[in-house]
Amino acid sequence: MLPKIGSFKFHVESYTCDFTGKATLPVMSSFLLDSASMHAQQRGFGFEEISRDNVAWVLSRLSIEIYRYPVSNDDIQVETWIKDVERFFTQRCFRFVGAGDETLGYARSIWAAISVETRRPIDIHAWRSDLADYIVNDKECPVGKMEKIHSVDDVEHVMGYTVRYSDIDINQHMNSMKYIEHVMDIFDLQTFEEKVIGKFEIVYLQEGAFGEKLKLYRRNISENECIVDTKRGEESVCRSRIIWE
Repeated sequence: MLPKIGSFKFHVESYTCDFTGKATLPVMSSFLLDSASMHAQQRGFGFEEISRDNVAWVLSRLSIEIYRYPVSNDDIQVETWIKDVERFFTQRCFRFVGAGDETLGYARSIWAAISVETRRPIDIHAWRSDLADYIVNDKECPVGKMEKIHSVDDVEHVMGYTVRYSDIDINQHMNSMKYIEHVMDIFDLQTFEEKVIGKFEIVYLQEGAFGEKLKLYRRNISENECIVDTKRGEESVCRSRIIWE
């Protein structure tokens, strides 16, 4: 049996950094997803393995706290482990690690195993009871339990876009990282010059499909906190909470 905790190395390329020279939040999130994928694949419950059961992992919620963003040419490690396995959801945590074992940040995520045919969650305990063997209870993840992100009134419509080829993933739905990229695009450069995102939360409610027209709405909760609601008509596709530092 492989170790319960996986550790994966990534190199921050210059083209993955923004104009401030730091890795972007979508890039950090992609490192996170790649780590989750490799960890699951190595232990027998990755994409190829579960596809034989007509099952797919779907990211439901994600909360990221970044203490320091790596810069171009940095090497980082991403540690990942399963924190809990419930009937319909698994909880996975992450630690971003820099040189000298510096903790760059943490993340907590919730995943559903869904039927490819029905797109509905399946009973994980009945499907893969062995996942419980990889639960890690004694490793710290200071990112707290993710609270609901409620729809808000009195919001400002800031951007609309049509889901295109580059947004679509292997399941022919909108890639979970693309939602984050589009949320980042609603802010101007001055915001990123003056602040960094200390905490980002996102809840995925629906699956965006090719050709759909989506709109983003923003509500400022305070000077350093806002909620972004991505909608298809009147229906929320995902909601995000951003806390700036």
